[in-house]
Amino acid sequence: MKNIAIISGGFSGERVISIESAKFVLKNLDATKYVGYQIIIEETSWYFIDENGDRFEIEKNDFSLNLPSGKIKFDRVFNIIHGDPGENGKMQAYFEILGILSTSSSSVISALTFNKAYCNKVVAGLGVNVAEEVFLNKKDKIDVKQILEHVGLPCFVKPNAGGSSIGMSKVHNAEELLPAIEMAFKEDNQVLVERFVKGREITCGLINSKGSDFVLPLCEVVSKKEFFDYEAKYNGDLAEEIIPAIVEKNFEKSIKSTSVFLYHKLNCSGVVRMDYIITEDNIFFLEVNTIPGLSSASIVPKMAKEFGWSFNELIDKILEEAN
Repeated sequence: MKNIAIISGGFSGERVISIESAKFVLKNLDATKYVGYQIIIEETSWYFIDENGDRFEIEKNDFSLNLPSGKIKFDRVFNIIHGDPGENGKMQAYFEILGILSTSSSSVISALTFNKAYCNKVVAGLGVNVAEEVFLNKKDKIDVKQILEHVGLPCFVKPNAGGSSIGMSKVHNAEELLPAIEMAFKEDNQVLVERFVKGREITCGLINSKGSDFVLPLCEVVSKKEFFDYEAKYNGDLAEEIIPAIVEKNFEKSIKSTSVFLYHKLNCSGVVRMDYIITEDNIFFLEVNTIPGLSSASIVPKMAKEFGWSFNELIDKILEEAN
């Protein structure tokens, strides 16, 4: 039996979603192969709470757990921390130093893909369409006129490194731009202002397992709000997720092949979800999520179910690819 640390929590606004995902992973572990421990990662402490409610701190020198029954050393880490520090490469670097296998892309790749501006530059360099953007640092002088000359209206303003659309807003006029940028800067020291691309939002989940690429059925996200914001993402009444997405075969083929292409060119590992906007005649890359949600309400488990995998099979495949 292998001991699995399911790390959850983190330092971002996605903490609650991460903890729910960890519960889902724990519930769907193959009990004949693994013993799971949900580890909460907070800025001040890393800990495990047992079934009696007793709390035990992680020994950070070797990422072990001292329980009354003895010391637990972990064979693998299931990383389900969305945002900082689990999706941006920090935890990955820690486990790489310790030599403990974990279920996400490497520290370098995680840092790259979590930084939307840098990732977009690489993706564009690979010949995939991305929306025009303006990249801002907190110390930059904000020139509203110059920004809008580049991206036009409406446009999106978002924290450069973040998830779940926290701090993101859609701007309709020049007066809204500066407040939107200021709101985004509350979440991150870097901000992206992106040209609005009118179209349908399609997402693609995939995993490489034992050398084979498994591309899950596409999902179309239809938000009842103006865009797929944090509230819509986690309130089933505010968005519809259509799986499989009803798209023309050429679009389906293009999205899936582009996703496989980017997965390997970006050197991703484990399960990822890539988001796109499709227009009448083109596809635009939005972002790659290297640690997508895995709660019962999340898109990837729904895709896997439509694909014919049980939740147990999905979690098993992710653990098998720990590196």
